[in-house]
Amino acid sequence: MTDQVVETGDVRLTGHASGESRFLGRTRELKELRADIERAGLDTLAGRKPPRARVLLIAGRPGSGRTALAEELVRQVADRYPGGVLRARLSDPDGTPVPVGHTARELLAALDRQAPAGACEDDLTDALRTALADRRALLLLDDAADAEQVDALLPDTPDAWSSRSPRGR
Repeated sequence: MTDQVVETGDVRLTGHASGESRFLGRTRELKELRADIERAGLDTLAGRKPPRARVLLIAGRPGSGRTALAEELVRQVADRYPGGVLRARLSDPDGTPVPVGHTARELLAALDRQAPAGACEDDLTDALRTALADRRALLLLDDAADAEQVDALLPDTPDAWSSRSPRGR
């Protein structure tokens, strides 16, 4: 993967982060978030890896810097994800949730995958999960309206990570 950025609407696929950070402070939060990522991630009931991607939730009030914190975390850990980093904004600026099918289609395009012609939302999310199944990738899903919006986009692999930033209320 190179340092290229592929932009399609509000969805981007990037390679490894480069350059110096302009992010200041929040050292304790970043340390704790990195520790969460580095934990084994075992299913506490079964004692083995979970069947789906792990989700790291970064919550906060609007304007609290949760997106900047998530972006800095991604910058620090991106080199661990050879499948790249996918970023998607899940709400419009006015707070309206972006339809899951639209986000899935845009993520597929960012992965250079053709969306099935005339596909419904379920077909698009299935195609996305298939495209991500063999990739060790990190998804940054910003301004999520609810858990269902995120769940539909998660790959069925424990090697993927999703950092979710919920829409502030």
